Amino acid sequence: MNNAAILKMIATGLITVALVSCNRSTPGAGSTQQASAIPPSVATPTPLAAIGYVTDDAKVMDESLRKQLETTLTRLKERKKIDFSVVTVRTTGDKSARDYSLALARERKNNSIEQNVSGLLLLVAVDDRNWHIQITRNLEVSLTNELLTELSAPMTDSFRQNRYGDGIFKYVNALIAKLEQIDLPEGNG
Repeated sequence: MNNAAILKMIATGLITVALVSCNRSTPGAGSTQQASAIPPSVATPTPLAAIGYVTDDAKVMDESLRKQLETTLTRLKERKKIDFSVVTVRTTGDKSARDYSLALARERKNNSIEQNVSGLLLLVAVDDRNWHIQITRNLEVSLTNELLTELSAPMTDSFRQNRYGDGIFKYVNALIAKLEQIDLPEGNG
């Protein structure tokens, strides 16, 4: 055997030892963690930070629509003390739209310096064909699940035609029109 063949055998043996070591659990450490060169097929993407009022990670809005939504949501916050943000993603991976949007809403609330602000966060996962809206508790009496679903009909109709930006715009405006009609309780529940 030549030196190159011996080095190749040693390297192969070291790699095998390293992989076997990764497949063993450490005593008292709980579950076994397995090494794999193949990533899971549907890993959960790292949640975005919902910065600003519109985070269009899925790129379903043109710039003029995004700016129009930003302006509309900024005015809502000034008038009604409601922080309403819209987030689009391609997928939520192995998380449900509800759990993904809840994580975003909590992060947004924790990073806010304002107190006594109500909140809404609309998440649209385009490739998953799913959406979810999170609302603070103090809005639940006025914005019931039935009402939120009823108001979403024009949005979901637009989504069926792959007009996501248009659908989001319709839903946001329908929600704001409803919020303008009701006397909101104080607090950020």
